[in-house]
Amino acid sequence: MKPEQKATKKDLSKAGSDRFAMYAAVVVLLFFCAVAFFIYVGRNAKNDANISYLELKKSYVNDQGLVGRLMVSIQVNQGDESWLDDNKAILNEQFQKELTVIDLETLRTKEGILELQDELRRKFNQVLKTDKIEAVMVTEVLLQDQRIE
Repeated sequence: MKPEQKATKKDLSKAGSDRFAMYAAVVVLLFFCAVAFFIYVGRNAKNDANISYLELKKSYVNDQGLVGRLMVSIQVNQGDESWLDDNKAILNEQFQKELTVIDLETLRTKEGILELQDELRRKFNQVLKTDKIEAVMVTEVLLQDQRIE
């Protein structure tokens, strides 16, 4: 064998290993693209319950030293999302108004929270002259007693 032929064989084997690395990289890239696609499709699956939610702004209220932080979500049927987005400002404003008249002490019990949820649903539907709001769910309640005794 001539020295020129040896160099050519080395170049060929090097070129072959470079191609293998490129093919391996393409296969790995395709695998990760497929995984990303299935994750995307899984997260954007159809809403089987046909329900949409809107979370109102977190609100604070101080009732003579008893401080409360509340957050609620509003549930409507799917298809009413645009109506819900259009009325988001009104709902946030009404939520603030309702917090000024509630007794925070009642929120220490499960019955008090359920009563608040029912009252908010009724008031929101009444103010907006509709029945699209299916439920109001209290998603966060934090009460802190800062009264000096």
